[in-house]
Amino acid sequence: MKIFFTVSIQGRQYFEKNYQKITDFLEDEGYENNNKSFLVGKISKKGKEKILKDSEYIHQNKQLLEKVHQADLCIFECSHNSLTVGLLIEKALGLEKPVIVLHLSGHKPKFLIGLENDKFQLVEYQEKNLTKNLREAITKASVLVDKRFNFFVSSSMLAYLNNVSRKLGVTKSTFIRNLIKEYKKKNH
Repeated sequence: MKIFFTVSIQGRQYFEKNYQKITDFLEDEGYENNNKSFLVGKISKKGKEKILKDSEYIHQNKQLLEKVHQADLCIFECSHNSLTVGLLIEKALGLEKPVIVLHLSGHKPKFLIGLENDKFQLVEYQEKNLTKNLREAITKASVLVDKRFNFFVSSSMLAYLNNVSRKLGVTKSTFIRNLIKEYKKKNH
């Protein structure tokens, strides 16, 4: 299973040991972490975030968003709040990826309070039970991983699908999934 894992760069000075424990766990369990440089941004030797040029920031975010898109499952350690990580969580859920957000006890991420989604798990841990809680969350999330389904449509159906998805501001896949969900609700 391909997993995207990232954290807050500012949280590194407080939670780096936990970040490393999660990375080691994923590697030991045989998961492919498609975000090897799991820190968002770079840290200078003084411990402060390196200020990126606009072009570097845009390039970095495009790479991260592509990695989220390629992943089967996304894991975020959010004991320290981060707008960039929040954006990545929103993107992952928009792509209907299962999302696990980990946080140390006493460090609940305020920006996620009230977020409800069938594919979202907010998992509290203590250092002694981090790997146990993560293993359970991955097991639960792995059931929610979407399977790719390809099919052919006529050019007129594709044109209609392109127009309606653009008009609604959703992807073609999301539009089709919503149709199936509506049909399922009506007939069950």
